Amino acid sequence: MTRSRILPYSFFGLQGLSMLGSRMTSIAVGIKLFHDTGQATPLLLLSFFNELPLFFFGNWIGMAADRWKRKSAILVGDTGQMACAALLVGCLVGDIRSLWPLYAIAAVQGLFMALQSSATSALTPLMAQDKDLDRINSLKELLFPLAGVIAPSIAGMLYETSGLSGILAADLITFLLGTGGIAILALPEMKRDESREERSGLWAEAVQGYRFLWKQKPLLYLFLYFGWWNFILNGPLELAIPYFLQRTGSTDAMSWLLAVMNAGALAGAAAAVWWGHFRYKIRFIFAGSVLTSLMFIVLGTSRQVGVMGASLFLLMLPLAMTGALFNSILQRRTPLALQGRVFAAYGQLCAFLAPLSFLVTGPLADRWMEKPWLGNDAGSRIGFLFAASGLLLLTGALWTLSSPKVRRLDADVEP
Repeated sequence: MTRSRILPYSFFGLQGLSMLGSRMTSIAVGIKLFHDTGQATPLLLLSFFNELPLFFFGNWIGMAADRWKRKSAILVGDTGQMACAALLVGCLVGDIRSLWPLYAIAAVQGLFMALQSSATSALTPLMAQDKDLDRINSLKELLFPLAGVIAPSIAGMLYETSGLSGILAADLITFLLGTGGIAILALPEMKRDESREERSGLWAEAVQGYRFLWKQKPLLYLFLYFGWWNFILNGPLELAIPYFLQRTGSTDAMSWLLAVMNAGALAGAAAAVWWGHFRYKIRFIFAGSVLTSLMFIVLGTSRQVGVMGASLFLLMLPLAMTGALFNSILQRRTPLALQGRVFAAYGQLCAFLAPLSFLVTGPLADRWMEKPWLGNDAGSRIGFLFAASGLLLLTGALWTLSSPKVRRLDADVEP
């Protein structure tokens, strides 16, 4: 394997190391917040404010990812996220009387996260050859579930012995190793036409991603589906920790189910990396969506830990693959100079529905669904939400696939 082909593997390996520490901190913050408040809504509001900056500032985040050196944007994004994680832990360890400082920190963290994500997506086609793009995008999608398989056990052990401070120290070590390694990598950069950027004006440049999407209607239709996909999945999946605790009554069972949940996504991403190149991307995307929908229904109606684990594994199995294939379609159809803005525009479209999902799901689970027919056993309200989410996701997938233009995206994948 040549040096140029090794580069993306080195880059994403270092990002995965840093992500491991971030996942540990995220899990610990979730456990601490749920135990302190006894409610799901604060946990979901934390995720809501984390998504909010992308919705309001997505245009400018994308423009920054295209204007700056993409390596610089990634390093700034990683460093900002680490600083915000430290502030979150500091607030939870201290005697804080209001949750609003946590929400403000989460919002700033989301700003750095969006910058890092947009720059990474735009950098990927510069690092990878076209024939390797599906595999590299799958490798990128593999990192989150891989960290999710490892992080719960380490976080659970450190949480009992060292608390939030010990987990933050481990997060800092992985950040220094991962982000420090990326800082010394020789990453490729594209040439920019600065005179053209100056003539177009800041606002016109910021909205170029949307102009491109408007001309690419099949992609826009697919965006709308993934926006719906984000609305259906984000809120309910944020209830995984309280749902597992209520259903099982055991922290150990919760940690095991979280590990199984991420193992499913890990297995799907690993299979996609092994497969390499997918000719019929749209077919795989929607077949995976149907499987996820059905398993959501099984998860919401099951009572046995074994059944919950199996349905979780199959629910998560297609997610990394579908995300990787969508990224490949987008990267192949978008000019390199616009990729930061187009990916930020995609995130901005989805960010409208994802925070709405958090705002709706929390109160539904805590207060609005107090109906006798839902059952009085622990987890019945969240379980009903899971089953309903599966039906809604299935409806959206079938509706989008009914469009001939979307079905032809496989044939039209080249720019």
